[in-house]
Amino acid sequence: MTTTSTRPITFEQYLIYDDSTERRFEFDHGKLVEMPPATRLHNLVMMFLAFCLQTEIKNSHYPYCVSVNSTKIFNGYRTRRPDILVMTIAQSQSLGNQPDILYEPCLLVVEVVSPTCRSVDTIEKRDEYAKFGIPEYWIVDFTLSVFSVLALDHGVYVERIYKQDEPIVSNLFPEIFLTMNQVIQSI
Repeated sequence: MTTTSTRPITFEQYLIYDDSTERRFEFDHGKLVEMPPATRLHNLVMMFLAFCLQTEIKNSHYPYCVSVNSTKIFNGYRTRRPDILVMTIAQSQSLGNQPDILYEPCLLVVEVVSPTCRSVDTIEKRDEYAKFGIPEYWIVDFTLSVFSVLALDHGVYVERIYKQDEPIVSNLFPEIFLTMNQVIQSI
């Protein structure tokens, strides 16, 4: 990730910023931070997990929807664009024809760890998502071959790590059957 703006900008300026390229930016305390494009592997994992989540939502008739690498979260000083985000239908409908940004906690964020952004995905975002009040955060780490489910408990994430064929346990999706091996086999 590269900080690209030299002079601070307002959040309102960020909302209308267009550099006439395909580059994507997050807003961080008045600065534009360029986000590297996702790799093919990263995209395959995102799509597999989004499909699993969408299937579970449909089968269980949850009033949720899945957003893949599009909806941003704004916590008052920075935006984040999770790889996958699960929000309520009401949250999705409230976006209307406005920028695709949530100003309140969604239900779940999923991040696939990027080798170039390891500390951002596993440390910085963990702290930010907890402070913002997101009830569940999944981290998929191919380098370590682990799937972490972090559940918010009194403002702090409690992490459970799953390997190989251990079925993950999710408070939000108690009926989902998903393992790290399934994720690996999807690519």
